[in-house]
Amino acid sequence: MNNAMLAARSAAEPADDQLPIPEAPDEVTSLLMSAPVEPDEETSLLLAAEPEAPEELTRFVPGEPAPPVEPVEFTAIRAAPGPLAKAATREVVENQLAGLIGAIRAEAKRTGLAEIETLDLLRTARGVLERYIAKATDGRDDDPAPTPPPDSSGWSLAPGAVMLNSFKVRTLLARGGMGEIYRVRHRDLKTDHAIKVIIPAYRDDPRIVGMFHAEGRLLRRVRHEAVVECAGLFRDNDGRSMLLLEYVDGPSLSQLIRRGPLRLSALEALLRRLAAGLSAIHAAGLVHRDVSPDNILLPDDNPAAAKIIDFGVAAELRGGVTPRDGLDFAGKFSFASPEQLGLHGGTIGIASDIYSLGLVIAAAARGEKLPMGQTPDQAADARRSVPPLDAVPDRLRPIIRAMLQPDPKQRPTDLSVLLRGLDAPGAATGGGLLSRIGSLFGKGRG
Repeated sequence: MNNAMLAARSAAEPADDQLPIPEAPDEVTSLLMSAPVEPDEETSLLLAAEPEAPEELTRFVPGEPAPPVEPVEFTAIRAAPGPLAKAATREVVENQLAGLIGAIRAEAKRTGLAEIETLDLLRTARGVLERYIAKATDGRDDDPAPTPPPDSSGWSLAPGAVMLNSFKVRTLLARGGMGEIYRVRHRDLKTDHAIKVIIPAYRDDPRIVGMFHAEGRLLRRVRHEAVVECAGLFRDNDGRSMLLLEYVDGPSLSQLIRRGPLRLSALEALLRRLAAGLSAIHAAGLVHRDVSPDNILLPDDNPAAAKIIDFGVAAELRGGVTPRDGLDFAGKFSFASPEQLGLHGGTIGIASDIYSLGLVIAAAARGEKLPMGQTPDQAADARRSVPPLDAVPDRLRPIIRAMLQPDPKQRPTDLSVLLRGLDAPGAATGGGLLSRIGSLFGKGRG
């Protein structure tokens, strides 16, 4: 973002690329005005010159700029006198929201505010500003495109471009080795969506196009609130394939756990939610094969509303299993199951996703991923026994230990049965829950 985006318009009539914003509610103004200027840990993530990249995908938090703004610009926004009654693009307001989130986090940390109260405050602030933006855009024939960020020349789709005659490109959400995901807005309905496209270098590669089409077909088979919705697979006038997806307004789990470990109630809510989503995926005859924090989005930072995304390496189950793709590796080393690395026969099934989910919950409990190796040899060695689970709360540790058994035959394959252990009498203690899990599956857990 450049300084021109932050300047208030003095002309009587706003330009076409500017959106008049009504006066902000007093509570929003006071929050912005009272926010500390020094960024806290989360604000530093928002302001970092180079965002930390996940293992395979660079993902930007919806509502944050790409690339992030400079600290001086956040300071200028928060220190500006008077309410937000000046003309501004939606992009500016979204950046103010990002600054507000960082300010609330900093103040909560300074005052020792409980995490649940902090989340409630964040959701309230987000809701107020979203209604505030919606009021400003209501009734307009079209929503102006955001000012292109400095690096938008590298995007496959230009900011403001219209896709499928209906969707205007707003910003880049994620970029991977073979595809990109954009936030788009329906020009008439004023609703936000996501469009996934193959980058130009691979758009005519039959193998990549085939995988892309398969992703759309498989994702369309799953209908569950914990799984991102696919509205369809389309081709534009140039023949480029694209997936129209549900837009999820929130960070990835990777971004959330970089703030620190999740508390017990959030971990349990996350486990239940993801277990329900994976159960729906498995019931549809699929195995995800890439369950990882990068591929879990959290609407409004809420673990209980988590959504599983990215079916790029998902596969159909035939007879309850799917063979490994020859010598190819599908997934991420830090969250892959032993069989995805060729151990235990290399046959991948429901138990593989359950192992990955166990590593995800363990990472959320630690505030960082477990050291599971970054090379095939290291990763195989790390999976010959259950990894250390000291950071996992006692209440959840027996469940995660059951999910992380090296031999897939020793793992549960029915997540609903597994989670009954949380509701069983005596589940408040690790020993009672471990015994309950053992009786459910008729097997001891090491």
